[in-house]
Amino acid sequence: MVCGVAFLFSPKVRAFSDETLESYLLRVVSENFFDSYEQLSLAIREALHELDFDAHGAFPIDLKRLNVYHAKHNSHFRMRAIGLLETLLDLPRFELQKLALLKSDKKFNSSVAVHRDGIDIPLKFIRSNGADGECSLPICPQCLAEEPYIKQSWHIRWINICTKHKCTLIHQCPDCNLPINYIENESIAHCLCGFDLASATNSNTTSITVKRKDAELIHNLLNNETLIDNPLFRETTISQRFAALLWYQERYSCIDNFCLNDAATFFSKWPENLYNELDHLSKNANMKLIEMFNKTIFRFIFGEVILSVPHSIQREGQRHFIRIALIDYLIRLVANNPKSKKPNVADMLVSVTEVAIILGTSHEQVYRLYQDGILQNAFRQKMNSRIDPHTGVFFLRQVIEYKSSFGDDKPKMHLSAW
Repeated sequence: MVCGVAFLFSPKVRAFSDETLESYLLRVVSENFFDSYEQLSLAIREALHELDFDAHGAFPIDLKRLNVYHAKHNSHFRMRAIGLLETLLDLPRFELQKLALLKSDKKFNSSVAVHRDGIDIPLKFIRSNGADGECSLPICPQCLAEEPYIKQSWHIRWINICTKHKCTLIHQCPDCNLPINYIENESIAHCLCGFDLASATNSNTTSITVKRKDAELIHNLLNNETLIDNPLFRETTISQRFAALLWYQERYSCIDNFCLNDAATFFSKWPENLYNELDHLSKNANMKLIEMFNKTIFRFIFGEVILSVPHSIQREGQRHFIRIALIDYLIRLVANNPKSKKPNVADMLVSVTEVAIILGTSHEQVYRLYQDGILQNAFRQKMNSRIDPHTGVFFLRQVIEYKSSFGDDKPKMHLSAW
């Protein structure tokens, strides 16, 4: 221990691998007999002031701002402060850092992500992320009765089941009916009204048994190895599953309805259900046309189906299964609508961004393909003007034919870099 801060004791029970950073710090508060997290944080700040002046200000006084991903400009100082706190608490190196939700260097398309233990999670899926105000952070009373700590999985909006005890998580206190939120209450085991949440295991209103299938879906969502014969789980990483769920949620407007069972049912019929949707749009495209197909942007008929496919979260050298299915559909669309005197659905226009997704390359590479004459602009371009990356200007047929000439769908540089 560092001299002057021997009053800081780490909990007798070490951090659990699935515990939240906030939960562990609340246990530190209890172990050191502080009345609140703020008292602990001020004491830590004072100790850090002597050790590292730059880092001490990065340790937040408010528990809601503790986690690393909340830091706006000084996340590296936040990480340093947490590292110093490990020293103060006489913990092994990275003991607290491995509990933190970090800012991810990847995105789910345009949606930012947080990172923990090799897994990227859309920030939109994190309960109480600060974007939509206070919300409940549900708990499993039986878990609290066994070990009083908060699991990170309870922070994920898709998770409303305890897979261990096959019961639903509870969102409201059985005694006062207020939302349960251990961060707001600064208490793991008790509601603000004083009710012992672990005792809720004896209440019939909170001990709702769930179907075995529903519990298995949650279990498989959060585990790398799975035997479920469903594209959502089969040969996918946990990050890829979250990417698929975000795609499903946004495409089918399930923003307020987080039902993993519905999503799993949808993907169990993959990709036929997506192809049926796109076939319907294709067959009715003529009725919607204002101009000829070769002057109509792809999004006008099919919406943002290309832009929405997961293209940022992927294994090295492996595309997301949703993207693979869409590319296969576009190849089939072009093959089934050969070039003719009269433009057809395969002659629609795609943007630089859409071409980059289809080819699995960068915007700059797409501009280079255009400059070298491989991709033709459907319109006359003004001198010295750059093509708007969101405007449909390239023929879908040419893009697909060019892609098909390579024979695989791995990420690549289609031409030499600038």
